[in-house]
Amino acid sequence: MQGPLNRSPSQRLQAVPNWLLILSAGILTVAAFPPLPLGFLAYFSLTPLMLLFIKEDYHLGFEKGYLFGLLLNLGIMYWLALNKGTQWYWATLSMLASVLFLALNYGLIGYLVGLIGRRWGRLAGLWSWPLVWVTVEYLRSFGKLGFTWNNLCYTQSSATQLIQIAALVGANGISFFILLVNVLLVSAWLQAGQARRRIFIPVLGVVGLFIFLESYGALALQRSDRRTTDREVHVALIQPNVDPNEKWTQGAFREVMQLLHDLSDSAAAAPRDLIVWPETATPTYLRRNRGRELDRIYRHFRELDCYLLTGVPDYEFLDENRYNVYNATFLLDPYRRTLASYRKMQLVPFGEYIPLAELFPVLNELNLGQGLFQPGDSATLFKIPLRVAGERMGGDTLAFSSVICYESTFPAVVRAGIRKGAELLIIVTNDAWYGNNSAPYLHMEIARFRAIEHRVPVVRSANTGISCICDAQGRILKRLEFDRRGWLAAGLKPGGTGTIYTRFGNWFAVLNVIGLTVILAICLLRRK
Repeated sequence: MQGPLNRSPSQRLQAVPNWLLILSAGILTVAAFPPLPLGFLAYFSLTPLMLLFIKEDYHLGFEKGYLFGLLLNLGIMYWLALNKGTQWYWATLSMLASVLFLALNYGLIGYLVGLIGRRWGRLAGLWSWPLVWVTVEYLRSFGKLGFTWNNLCYTQSSATQLIQIAALVGANGISFFILLVNVLLVSAWLQAGQARRRIFIPVLGVVGLFIFLESYGALALQRSDRRTTDREVHVALIQPNVDPNEKWTQGAFREVMQLLHDLSDSAAAAPRDLIVWPETATPTYLRRNRGRELDRIYRHFRELDCYLLTGVPDYEFLDENRYNVYNATFLLDPYRRTLASYRKMQLVPFGEYIPLAELFPVLNELNLGQGLFQPGDSATLFKIPLRVAGERMGGDTLAFSSVICYESTFPAVVRAGIRKGAELLIIVTNDAWYGNNSAPYLHMEIARFRAIEHRVPVVRSANTGISCICDAQGRILKRLEFDRRGWLAAGLKPGGTGTIYTRFGNWFAVLNVIGLTVILAICLLRRK
């Protein structure tokens, strides 16, 4: 009689319950995401799921992927139920609806991997995981309902040296690498039951991948650190730590505005080129100049001798009776008393608008704590003069772009501004709606990828945290934690001439889409 220790890997796999494989994959993958410092788990967290597909001969692929997706999204998106801007039952309902909807992406991954595995065999199905996963991650970033928050690459945000290759292949390339390591580990496990000497090949592949990426990252960091330039921008950001519900109450206007001015005074004790206030920092339509507040800002910042970028609610009249409302940023020039604006393009579904409300206006009556914003249509390139030897000489200027909150998770939105010539990226956000949980930590970590992809420094001003300043290599120079009031400042080297990713976009993900399309076409034409 064959004992448990004498069984082959395939025989031992058959004894493991299916639910345990899905559960372990879901828990390990969720644990790999920030704020837990367990990103290394991602390199083997998907192996139980891959083994389940092999065990079941790739049948019921959609169901397996969907169940995994439910666990993953519940573990990452649970905080949607903590929304302070609406009743608890609406918040819980929106969280459940989001989890059920987003799990469809992983159901699709399971279906496609299952299709390839059934048509082409076990090994083909196994090696298709990176291709399928990256394709789905990339395609789901498009459209009004696009979503990238839980992309697998973000588990590696703290591995600064390893992810430097994102400047070449984008964040999706890091996801591909993680999936490839999982595949190699599964391959090694399968080889253990056939010829133990063949385990050496996939293990060598894993070691080789890490050596390559770490070596590339080390060279990239050294090259960036050796870059010399006399140009420097002195930026300060403000974190007012104001309750978003109380900010808009009657009588809070003066108190909030005075707080912003006082913090700006402290931040400008040393010369600054630019001060940044967070998303919708001003509890008023600043363009209306309520209480002459816009005039006051112009006067104050002329005294401080610096420019101001602030998040604001904005509006535009379509005719005498109709107008659109926007989530925007304003760059205020205190010398010429002018403002330039950017309007948020990628709005939060159910948070800043209700999908399909343009077809069914009655949906706007739902109180999910949402705004009723309209999207902007293009990136804005802001420009300010830089100081030379402490004085504004009028010659050198800094070009920068801004994105608002949720937009920072969309590489294509950020790239639109960098492509116009931005040398610095500014992110304004308000993560106070959901409290102190994993959400603001993951959101902050995502910003590091945007710095690396384009080799531009990032300034992230959050209403109540987490604010930070990153260099062009994604290293956090300064950071202000959640639920803290204060300011940060740093002198930053503006970005260089761009990267491969800046020039060609997400070419690596596009190659995955093309490759998968060819494979699926062959699958459809090939007899089962």
